[in-house]
Amino acid sequence: MEEFELRSQILLGEDSTRQFKREPSADAKMAGEIVAFANSSGGRIFVGVEKVGDIHGMSGAEAEKVGEDIAKIAWDSVRPPFSILTKAVATSDGIVVVVEIPNGASKPYCDNKGVYWVKNGPDKRRVQSPEELARLFQLGEKLYAENQPVAVSTLEDFDRDRFTRFYEAKYSESAPDPTLDSGVYLRTLENLELVAGNRVTVAGLLLFGKRLPVLLPEMKIDAVWFKGAERSSDEWWDQRIITGTLPEQYDGGMSFLKRWNSRVQGEGSFNQAGRQEVPETVFEELLINALIHRDYFIKDSIKVFIFDDRIEIRSPGKLPNSLTVEQIRRGLRRSRNVLLASFAPDLLNYRGIGSGVLRALKSWPSISWFNDTDGEEVVATIHLTQPST
Repeated sequence: MEEFELRSQILLGEDSTRQFKREPSADAKMAGEIVAFANSSGGRIFVGVEKVGDIHGMSGAEAEKVGEDIAKIAWDSVRPPFSILTKAVATSDGIVVVVEIPNGASKPYCDNKGVYWVKNGPDKRRVQSPEELARLFQLGEKLYAENQPVAVSTLEDFDRDRFTRFYEAKYSESAPDPTLDSGVYLRTLENLELVAGNRVTVAGLLLFGKRLPVLLPEMKIDAVWFKGAERSSDEWWDQRIITGTLPEQYDGGMSFLKRWNSRVQGEGSFNQAGRQEVPETVFEELLINALIHRDYFIKDSIKVFIFDDRIEIRSPGKLPNSLTVEQIRRGLRRSRNVLLASFAPDLLNYRGIGSGVLRALKSWPSISWFNDTDGEEVVATIHLTQPST
C-alpha cells in the first residue's frame, strides 16, 4: 500500500472494515479488536491515524515496534492464535502502521479471558447471547443448528409413518420397524442425524416431526398480502401463519402465493380471477431456498410479504460462509444446512446445485437480493414491474 491508497482509505472513514487508532491500544483491548475483525469479515486497523482521519504518524523505529507488538498480541492473546500482516506506510505526515486482519478461518475466536467479540460498525461488541455464540461456531463449521437435539422433544414427536414412506421410496426396501427391533430403528435415525439419544433433532422435527408449533414455534412462515406498497400499512387482503414440517410449510407458502397470483389481473379487483403475474417456478425456487438455507439458530420466522409493486421473501440469517449476492445471481451455492439440503430433493422440489436461482431469473429477471448483515436476514425481492426490453 502506498501513500495515495492509504489516504484514499482514510477518506472513506471508519466502518466495520476500517478502524483508526492514534496510538496502539493496551494488549487486552487490541486483542479484542483483532478478535472482532477475525470473527466478522476481516478488515484493517490504521495505527497513527486520528478518529477524525488526520494522520498523526510515527517514526520508523516506533512503527517497527508497533508492528511487532501487535503481531505478538495476535499470537499470544487470541485463541486460537491468529496470524496478521502489518505494513509501515510512509507519508508526508509520518509513518502509519496498517494492520491487515483476514476473515478468520477458524471461527470463533476469543481473547485470553475467553471473551468473544464481533464488529459493530467501527466499534466492537461483546457476544452475549448463547444463540449468537452458537452462530459463530456455525460459521467455523463446528456447530450446526440442524443437528441439535430439541430439549423438550421425545421420540413420540417423530412421525414414524411419514419417515417410513420416505425411507421406502428412497431406498426401495422396508424401513426399520421399532416394534420388531427398536435398536436397529433408533440407530438408523441416529445415523441419519434425525435423533440424538431420546431427543429429536431440529432437522428431524423439520422433516418428520409432530407438534412443531409447540416444539419449534418460531420455525414458520408469516405471510401477509398488504394493501398498498408499504409494510407499515395495517390494512391487508390476506394473512396466514404457516406452520408444520418443511414440506407442509412449502405447500402452505405456495398456496398463499398462488392464491395471490390467481387473483391478480391488470386493473382488476381482488375478487376477479386473472392472468398469472409471476411464473410459479419463481415462487418455488425462492421459497425452497428460504426454507432450506435460513439460519435455524435465529428464533424468527420466514416472512412472505406481498405489496402492490413487489413480493419480499425474508429469510432469517445473513448469507453463509462469505457467499455474496453476486455469487447467488451466478448460481453459486453454499449451504449452512447440509443435512436439510441432503433430504430436500426427496421431500421438496429441490435440486441443490444453485440452478434454482438461475431458473427463477430466467423466468423473471426482475429479482434482487439484499444481504442485511445488521438485521441478520436475506431479502429476496420479486419486482412486479418488469423492465422494458
